[in-house]
Amino acid sequence: MEAPRLNSGVDPLNELDCWRLLATELVGRLGVIIDGRPEIFPVNFALAGEDIIIRTDHGAKSVAALSGPVAFEVDHFDDADCSGWSVMVHGSAEVVKSRTGIPGSQNRVLKSWLEAHLPHLLRITATQITGRRITTHTARRRETSVPQEFAPSLNS
Repeated sequence: MEAPRLNSGVDPLNELDCWRLLATELVGRLGVIIDGRPEIFPVNFALAGEDIIIRTDHGAKSVAALSGPVAFEVDHFDDADCSGWSVMVHGSAEVVKSRTGIPGSQNRVLKSWLEAHLPHLLRITATQITGRRITTHTARRRETSVPQEFAPSLNS
């Protein structure tokens, strides 16, 4: 039995809407486990059907992605009307051996923003995709300054 939904302004997204929203963005966050600790990396990506393609080098990020489960998250927020969405993908990664049929593999979508040579493509295959949309009934600006008592001390 499903729990009753509260009018919280947070609504779950269906799987199709999650994929449609992912297709509207170019940057996501790849979550992997390195030395027993979660690490999150911003990455450029493109969709190939229901697979996520990222470009990387052969470093700690790709080694961790290939040796265990991964999480991939993309979000979008509109501060003016206090709305947005977030999509989370859980799955596994593998090296793309052929670029044939991979959208974006040769264009700006998968070119790194860094001046780095990133020769490898990784394919993230989703085992689960979930998302939520955040909406409010009133458009308001939020206070963005941090109260002094919560600001980090730089004199430590």
